[in-house]
Amino acid sequence: MFEGFFERRREAKALQDWQRSLLGRSLALHTNRYFSQYPRLSGLTQETKDQLAGDFHQAIIALLQAKNPFLALREQLAFYVVGHATLQVWCLTEEEKQVMSFSACPWISGELHHHILRASENNDEIAELKWKFPEISKDDLVSYCNTQCAIHLYYINGLNIVRRKFDDIDEDKNWLRPFTQSMLIWQEDQAREKLGLPSLLMDSLGGLKHSTFTDMVRNGSKNPYLEWEHEWRESRA
Repeated sequence: MFEGFFERRREAKALQDWQRSLLGRSLALHTNRYFSQYPRLSGLTQETKDQLAGDFHQAIIALLQAKNPFLALREQLAFYVVGHATLQVWCLTEEEKQVMSFSACPWISGELHHHILRASENNDEIAELKWKFPEISKDDLVSYCNTQCAIHLYYINGLNIVRRKFDDIDEDKNWLRPFTQSMLIWQEDQAREKLGLPSLLMDSLGGLKHSTFTDMVRNGSKNPYLEWEHEWRESRA
């Protein structure tokens, strides 16, 4: 009985120490900003917000306690960036693309939302949703994907804060933005192939080129963007 009591005391103290730490306070501000200022997330129920925030903070604590916290961070970041891209290409519209940082990128079309009812043929998450709700509309699918993308961005930008703890950010040329764009290009190309639409890339190795960016992030490369550019210097998208 007493062992359980003391264990709970230790856990409570560890949680208090975490909440008072600079990183803990920064992530709390990040959570409050996302769930109060972003329409897609501010409209969620408080129960859902609490669940998402709790899962996020538990994930951060777990990666910091991992055998190799830096690689655990990189793995989580890659997972959520790819997850975001997988859904974003299906709900991004042509108009929305024009206000994005990648508006001039010719390999992200913003047109796949027109085909989202077929997305279940090659996206397990959308397939499960359509299985649960067979009559779901195109607009509802787009809305679902937009909400899930906002949740992924909550994780991605929170993990980006954690990167500072590992001195993993080059302020002059941060690799996270080009990595995010590269994953969107890769996922659009994958989706277009499965839909039978022509590729927007310049050569047959285009998809492979962008997919390898993920490996460089996960493997802990000091500068994945620099390494990726060197690897594919002679290749065009």
